[in-house]
Amino acid sequence: MALGIVVYWLEDDGEAAARPSCQEFSGLQLTQALACAEEKRREGRRHVSISTELEESVGRPGVAAVEAGRTPDGQAYDWSKADRAGKARRR
Repeated sequence: MALGIVVYWLEDDGEAAARPSCQEFSGLQLTQALACAEEKRREGRRHVSISTELEESVGRPGVAAVEAGRTPDGQAYDWSKADRAGKARRR
């Protein structure tokens, strides 16, 4: 199974230091992963979190730059937050 989603939490039996635990899900099992995280929180587990590395994500992991209006793979990129938010107001 290709890992897409992992739910992490700490197991704490009260006698020893908490130990890390996890459950793995495929990229198509988001609903199940969210239900698992909710169940762990309701059980009183601490530091419950979800991590994903979905194959069909928007961009390659670690790529956060647009240079000369192009993404690292050469695609044109002209979106900006200013375009989305509308005209800036000055106070």
